[in-house]
Amino acid sequence: ILFFGDSTLDTGNNNYIPTIARCNFHPYGKDYPGHTPTGRFSGKVIPDLVASLLGIKQNVPPFLDPNLSDDEIRTGVNFASGSSGYDDLTSDAFHAIPVSQQMNLLKQYISRLSGIVGDEEAKKIIDNSLVIFSAGTNDFVFNFYDSPARRLTFDISGYQDFLLNKLQGFVKNVYDHGFRSMVIAGLPPVGCLPIQMTAKFEFLFRTCVENQNVDAQSYNNKLENLLSQIQAKLAGSKIVYGDVYNPLIDMINNPQKYGFVETKKGCCGTGVVETLFLCNPSTPTCVNASSLWISFYICIASYKINVRNHGYFHSCFIIPLSVYLDKKSNTRKLITMATHSTSFFITLVVLFNISNAINFPNFTNILFFGDSTLDTGNNNYIPTIAKCNFYPYGKDYPGHVPTGRFSNGKLVPDLVASFLGIKQSVPPFLDPNLSDDEIRTGVNFASGSSGYDDLTSDAFHAMPVSQQMNLLKQYISRLSGIVGDEEAKKIVNSSLVIFSAGTNDFVFNFYDSPARRTFDVNGYQDFVLNKLQGFVKNVYDNGFRTMVIAGLPPFGCLPIQITANFEIPFRTCVENQNEDAQSYNKKLENLLSQIEAQLAGSKIIYADLYNPLIDMINNPQKYGFIETNKGCCGTGVVETSILCNLATPTCVNASQYVFWDSIHPTEAVYRYITDKLIANILSKFTG
Repeated sequence: ILFFGDSTLDTGNNNYIPTIARCNFHPYGKDYPGHTPTGRFSGKVIPDLVASLLGIKQNVPPFLDPNLSDDEIRTGVNFASGSSGYDDLTSDAFHAIPVSQQMNLLKQYISRLSGIVGDEEAKKIIDNSLVIFSAGTNDFVFNFYDSPARRLTFDISGYQDFLLNKLQGFVKNVYDHGFRSMVIAGLPPVGCLPIQMTAKFEFLFRTCVENQNVDAQSYNNKLENLLSQIQAKLAGSKIVYGDVYNPLIDMINNPQKYGFVETKKGCCGTGVVETLFLCNPSTPTCVNASSLWISFYICIASYKINVRNHGYFHSCFIIPLSVYLDKKSNTRKLITMATHSTSFFITLVVLFNISNAINFPNFTNILFFGDSTLDTGNNNYIPTIAKCNFYPYGKDYPGHVPTGRFSNGKLVPDLVASFLGIKQSVPPFLDPNLSDDEIRTGVNFASGSSGYDDLTSDAFHAMPVSQQMNLLKQYISRLSGIVGDEEAKKIVNSSLVIFSAGTNDFVFNFYDSPARRTFDVNGYQDFVLNKLQGFVKNVYDNGFRTMVIAGLPPFGCLPIQITANFEIPFRTCVENQNEDAQSYNKKLENLLSQIEAQLAGSKIIYADLYNPLIDMINNPQKYGFIETNKGCCGTGVVETSILCNLATPTCVNASQYVFWDSIHPTEAVYRYITDKLIANILSKFTG
């Protein structure tokens, strides 16, 4: 048995990819055997229940599990990924695995299966397999209703047809690989999900969003007709439509019939917004989840109602499975069973629409100050040696273009802006071709090799944060010229500002050169923090109210610092430098609390970089890394900037490296850091 789809089927694949769409923490899994969070967005989910009912096995493992056994391969796996859809665009914000990429995993699966049992036996297993698809809800919710991404191109009917065309291709792909029996789930009553009610109605007037339900029904009608046509074309196929809508709407309209007491709120937290990291170990839960719904994911009780009384496995939708193989007679029996498909995952786009539930602002503008970890290309336009607008920098950036970003791909500014739904990348302010629209939605002032201390930038002729403050004034002036003074004030007031600097100050002005060793480390920490306090006050005085200030990473683990302190065979982190970074971070966190208390109406948020990065370094296998103390570029121990150039060889797969060059992390690391950064911001606004 094999599964493709979204979070309603995902049994843990998202644990193994750099996505914020995870649930491998309590209280998820509180009713799973052993009370263990496994990456399932509930207790047991449909793959487990179906596989158990068919007598195959008790649980279906995620295909990405590195410890997957040969027996698991023989009996079936799961390719589903939370927050995915049939439309690739749906998965982009969360970096989930869209169904199109799940098709690629299928090829890997078949290859591994053949390696275990041989080609002929593999063909037999494939021919006798059951394949289940459940996706589509995320596509409509996050690409059409709650975000205009696809609404700009399609009306509802057109987008339905677009998705169905995608789905038809996936079904044909699976058939071409030898699979003959498939179940394709329709859409649930989308408008009855607690999060959709929250997004559309005041708290006291919560009811299903009927137009969304009508759209789901029309999509399902089209899907059912399409599947009949596909089956007629594909010889020997059995392609079954799974009715999601009617069983689920009946549970919502007649909860007492199924033993439910609550249908409009979830069991986790308030039940109106919580999912993912908003539903976490500190979030209270209801006493009995079997009598309520979870904010997006229907609790396990709704998966297995009246099996004996009704003669079928009743859950959130009914699937007539004409593919069950009776082991005794070796004949196919027609059985009816059910599985669920309420496929939802929260995004900030949804959070922005529910201001009545939580006090989370709608950021439409974002600005960045700092060093090379944020610089998206400003150094291209100044006379500095600290540049990287040449290959192999940017080798994994869209289009494989070197843009002036100090990594193999995207940086935190791009990833945060994309996650917030503002734009896909953040341009450098010094770009002479900067458009008015870019000015309205946010720019980047950061400069590689800079710091809070002006002296840090001198050797490289970079722009210290003090000069970046001057650029901010120019930015505000240009913004006012585009939208007018009053509108500019509104944009400024609702902007998000992010600072990340300080590493260069300590590395190049204290440890690796004596320039600032007139201070002891404690004194230099205070000097840098005093500078930072002035910059925060400057930004506040210009009308900005929401700021995120990143702490220091474990810079004693930078490959270049290891090289400077140890012989090649004995490469390890420089612990005293890491201790200094931690003590600085404690001071910074305390200082930011004081600053926020002094600046009326401000939200000043500390972002912890140290702990996420040190965990990646100490536990690389957890994140899919194989190298932590050398960079991907060249030898990985000294190369950065001009030393990492066209003539320098690079590793085959940068996503397996923590560091791109001897100083800068890879895009894979930045994606994890972004997840943590977003969580920091969310926690500030959700209590």
